[in-house]
Amino acid sequence: MTLAPTLNGGLKLIPEERQDWLVLLEIAVDASANLAREFGGLMDEDSMWDEIVVPELEAEFSVQRKHVLKAVKKARRAKEKEIVIEPKDADLWYGALNQARLSLEAEYQFGPREFAEPEEIQDPAMRSAFLRDEFYLTLQSLILRYVSTD
Repeated sequence: MTLAPTLNGGLKLIPEERQDWLVLLEIAVDASANLAREFGGLMDEDSMWDEIVVPELEAEFSVQRKHVLKAVKKARRAKEKEIVIEPKDADLWYGALNQARLSLEAEYQFGPREFAEPEEIQDPAMRSAFLRDEFYLTLQSLILRYVSTD
């Protein structure tokens, strides 16, 4: 996959292989955990988190996942076969990637990055999740660096 900044302050993703498309589609799958409710478990019972915050977070998280999924599917059908993350879409992409990373960490508990090497991970599912997480982190970094949200 090729990733490059655009002249108008966006980020272009050009999937080159079938696996690239699958990884991009996995963002929505990995982000499908019920993070809003999990965060609620960390809050004081008197905070009314479940009644006030959770519904709003669930709606926002859903919009982020759907936006990314729609963009990937649309690009896959298009002639150009590329995705451009425009400045107006940066928060949606960043949020979906963050959801995916939080969900993967909750499920696999990778731990500190400086000690984890993909070759050391014996379980193929966990290794795959780790590599996706690393890709999501890289994509988030590129969004922060190159996508102008002003």
